[in-house]
Amino acid sequence: MTKRESPISKETIKSLTLDIEGSLLSFDKFIKAQEQLAILLHEVDKTLANKKRPLINWRISQVHSGSIHLTLEGMPQDQITPSQISEVIKTVERGIVTILEHPIRPKYFSDRALESARSLAILKKRDEFMVQLGFDSRCIDLNQALIANVDEIIGGKYQSFGTVEGVLKAIDVSRQPIFRVYNLLTNKSVKCYFEPDLLDNIKEYLEKRVSVSGIVTSREDGEKIGIKVESIALFSEEKDLPSIEEMIGILGGSN
Repeated sequence: MTKRESPISKETIKSLTLDIEGSLLSFDKFIKAQEQLAILLHEVDKTLANKKRPLINWRISQVHSGSIHLTLEGMPQDQITPSQISEVIKTVERGIVTILEHPIRPKYFSDRALESARSLAILKKRDEFMVQLGFDSRCIDLNQALIANVDEIIGGKYQSFGTVEGVLKAIDVSRQPIFRVYNLLTNKSVKCYFEPDLLDNIKEYLEKRVSVSGIVTSREDGEKIGIKVESIALFSEEKDLPSIEEMIGILGGSN
C-alpha cells in the first residue's frame, strides 16, 4: 500500500484502519498492535471529552488476510453521535501528523497515547514491517521520525528560555529544519529547531562555535535535549581573540 497524502477530511468519518505489511507477523505482535491502537483511541477519546473514562466503544468491522488490514469502527449510541466519533479519529490523525513533523505534543495526546503511537511504529523498526494508519482516503506511515519525536516529547519535561553553546553541525532540512550543537567537553548534542529563513545564516556557522538562544526543552535531571531557535551568535575565532597584552590594555592595566 502506498502512502497517499490529502488534507484532513471535513466529512464525518467513523472508522480507521491499521495496515501492517510484511511477512511472518506473529499472533502476539498482532494482538499487541491491536491493543496499542485501542489505547491510543481511548486516551484521545477521554482527554478530548475531559472524562476519566473513554466514551466511545469500538468494534472490528473488517479484517483482511495476507498482510494485516484491521479496521476499527466507532459505535454510535444514545449519547454518542457520529460527529463525536469522527472528531476522535480526526484528532488522532492530526496528532500523528504533528508528531511525524515536530517533537511537539499534539493537543489531547497524553503520555500514554504517545507511547501507544510509538509502540505501533516500533513494529516497523524491529521487524521491517510497513505500518500505516488509514484515515478515510489518507494513509500515514508510522516511521522512525515518530519514534524519535515521541522520545523527545516524553523525555523533555521542562521548558524555559535559555542558551546552548557548542559547535554547530549536521544541518537537516528534510522535515522540520534542524541543526545540532555539540558540546566540546561531553560530545553530546542538542537538537536546534529553526525557521527556514535562517538557513543561509546557519550555513555560514557550520563547524563553528556558536551560542544559540531560545526556548530550551530539558529533562528532569536538567539535561538540555532541544531548543527552538530565536537567535544565534558566533563565538570569536581563537585567532581573533585579543592577546594578553591587548586584554591588559582593554582593562586599563597599561600605562
